[in-house]
Amino acid sequence: MKKLFLMVVAAATLFAGQHAKDAKSYTLKGKVTEVGKDVLTVNHDKVEGYMSAMTMPYKVDKVDILKKVKAGDQIEATVYDDDYTLYDIKVVPAAAKTK
Repeated sequence: MKKLFLMVVAAATLFAGQHAKDAKSYTLKGKVTEVGKDVLTVNHDKVEGYMSAMTMPYKVDKVDILKKVKAGDQIEATVYDDDYTLYDIKVVPAAAKTK
């Protein structure tokens, strides 16, 4: 029983943050509010067909991005059904302000 439990934990760890090949992808756009040790907290717009606008922490696909992104940055990233990880994160210029 202990061996089975360890195998399940190992498999869960291996696949954490991975998405199914056929999972639908969406583009998430928002503003970074906090850079954590292993997460980004993002205040994002509505992700059409997936989730409402909100602020929440997300895991990231590549932890080195946490050294490059800072609070206040506007980002775009890919998210997948049932996977709250940000993939292919890109810092984008803030939208031009109108007077």
